[in-house]
Amino acid sequence: MNITAERAYPTPLANSPLLPMLLLSLATQRNAPKQSSTFKKQYDYIVVGGGSAGSVVASRLSEEPCVSVLLLEAGATKPPLLNDVPALSRFFWFTDIDWQYKTVPQKHAAYFLENQQVIWPSGKGLGGSSLLNAMLYVRGNKKDYDDWEAQGAKGWSYKDVLPYFLKLENNTNSDYLNNGYHATGGPITAENPKYQSEIRRPLYETAQELGYRILDSNAARQTGFNDLQGNIRNGQRCSTAKAYLVPAENRTNLDIIKGAHVKKILFDGSRAVGVQFDYRNTEYNVRARQEVIMSAGTVNTAQILMLSGIGPKEHLKKLKIPVIANLPVGNNLQDHCCCPLPFTFDSKTIDEKLQDPQNINAYVNNRTGPLSSVEFISVIAFLNGKGVSPREDFPDYQLYFIEINKQIAKYQTGLKPLLYDLAISPYENDPLFACLSSILHPKSRGTVRLQSTNPYDPPLIDPNYYDDPADVEAVVKGLKTCLKIGSSKSMKKVGAKRFFETFLPKLSDLIPDLLRDEYLRVLAKSFVLTLNHQVGTAKMGDPKDPTTVVDPELRVKGIQGLRVVDASVMPIIPSGNTNIPTIMVAEKASDIIKDSMPCRTNASKD
Repeated sequence: MNITAERAYPTPLANSPLLPMLLLSLATQRNAPKQSSTFKKQYDYIVVGGGSAGSVVASRLSEEPCVSVLLLEAGATKPPLLNDVPALSRFFWFTDIDWQYKTVPQKHAAYFLENQQVIWPSGKGLGGSSLLNAMLYVRGNKKDYDDWEAQGAKGWSYKDVLPYFLKLENNTNSDYLNNGYHATGGPITAENPKYQSEIRRPLYETAQELGYRILDSNAARQTGFNDLQGNIRNGQRCSTAKAYLVPAENRTNLDIIKGAHVKKILFDGSRAVGVQFDYRNTEYNVRARQEVIMSAGTVNTAQILMLSGIGPKEHLKKLKIPVIANLPVGNNLQDHCCCPLPFTFDSKTIDEKLQDPQNINAYVNNRTGPLSSVEFISVIAFLNGKGVSPREDFPDYQLYFIEINKQIAKYQTGLKPLLYDLAISPYENDPLFACLSSILHPKSRGTVRLQSTNPYDPPLIDPNYYDDPADVEAVVKGLKTCLKIGSSKSMKKVGAKRFFETFLPKLSDLIPDLLRDEYLRVLAKSFVLTLNHQVGTAKMGDPKDPTTVVDPELRVKGIQGLRVVDASVMPIIPSGNTNIPTIMVAEKASDIIKDSMPCRTNASKD
C-alpha cells in the first residue's frame, strides 16, 4: 500500500488523516491481477485491450486448458485503491488511468465549450472504462437487441442475449431476484448503493405525483424512474479486472501484460497472424496460432485496425497505409450526449461530505454514506416524450440527478472560462446538483479517423453531435421534465432552485412556452457533454451489408483469424449506459470463440 501514490491523485480525501485507515479497508478486495513477468513468442489467442470487454474474453478463453492466451493492455498503472470508492469516479479524469481524449471541434454543437471540443474520458488500464465509469447497472431495452437482429446481427436478439446478461450477474437484491430477470453467481456484483442523498426521496415523491412508475428498469419494463443498482461489490467498485482477471491470474495458460502499446496487427496475406507492440521501450512481435481479438474499445480498436490497413480505402491511401481490407472502420460512431441543468439546494457540498470523518468512518465500517454513492448519482429515469406511461416501452431520453461540485463544473465540462464566471462562479461554493438530460436514440453518426500513422497520436474523434436536427428534441423534452421536477413542491422542501431563478428571479415566469422551448434548444446544443457511451465503429451485421465491419460471429469481413469484441461492434446504441451491454457482448463472444476452438472440437469428437 503506497500512501504517497494514493495521495497524488486529486481526490478530496488526499489529505485526510483517516486515509490510511480507509486504504486498509479497501485493500481487502484486490482490484487488479498479478502481471506476468515474461511472455512467449506465440499464443493461440492474443487479446488486445484489457478493458470492459477484453478482461472478460481473456478470462473466459483461458478457462479452456487446451489453449494459451495473451492479454495486452496499454495502460501501465495499477489502479489506486481509492479508485474502488464509488463516489470518487470523476476525480480520476485527466490522470494516468484516463486516455484524456477530446473530440474535434463540433460543427453543430458545443458552442459554450472551449474550441467547441467535448472532453472524452476513457479508461486506461486493466478494467478499462470500468475504472472510470459511474458503475450504473443498466442493460438497455429489449427492443434494442431485437433491432440489432432485424438489421442483420443474427443471433443477437433479446432472447439470445438475456442468458448472457444473467451469466455475468451476481445480484444481491432479493426483491430483484424474485422478479425473474436477475441471477446470482456471475462475476459482476450488482448492488443498490447505500447512500440516501437529500434529493432522493423528494425526487421519487415528485415522480409518483407526476404518474411515473418507480421500478427495476432491467426487468419487465424500462420506462420509469429506476431504483438504481451499480456494479459494486460490498460497497466497492466491481471493475472487470476485479471480476474476471483477479480470479484467473494464476492460470498457467494466461499471460497478462500491462504497459503494452499495440501498434498494429501482423498479417500473412489476408490472415491475421500476430501483433506488434511496444513494451518497456522495446518493440515485440508475438504470433497468434488461432486468432487476434481486438478489444481496445470503440476509439482504440478503430485506430489500431486502420493503422493495420483495415479501414476506408481513401483514408488509408492518404496516409500511405497499405490496404489489407477496404471496410468502413471508424464509421457509425454513436454516443449518448447530454445537457446539464444545474440547481442549488440545501445540503453540504460534495467535498464537505467526502471529507467528513463521520462519513469516512461510516464507509469504512459499514460501506454506507456518501462515499458509497455511485458518483453521487441519486436517481436515473428512462422516459418518453409521448407521455408518462406510453403503451410502447421504448423511452427516448434518460435523466440523471447527480450532485456536483466546483471541480466538475469548472474543469470537466470544458465550459469557456467567461461563461463559467458569468453563470456558475456565483454558486461555485454552494451545494449543487444537476439534472442531466440525455438522448437515447441518436440519429446522428460520427467518425473516428487517424490523425497520422504514429500509433501514439490520439485519433480524430468526431461524434458529430446534432448533425441530425431531430436529435436535440429528445434532450429538450428531458430538460422540460427537469424543470418540472426541479420546481416541484417536494423539491422545494430541500431548497432546490435553478441558477437563473436566483440570478434573475421570476425570469422563467416571463418566458412564453414557445420561447422557453427555443431557449432550451439553444442550451442543449451549446452545453453538450458526453456520457461516455461510445459504440459502433466496427459495426456488426450481415456480411453482405456494405456498412458492416464484422459478421454476427464478430469476425472481420474478408480477414481470417481476426475478431472484434467490444462496444465498437454494436450496430445501434443501447437505450442506456453501455458498460453492462459491453460485458454481455464479451460473454457471448467468448462462447462463440470457444465453439470454434480446434482442441475443443476435437475433444468433443473423441
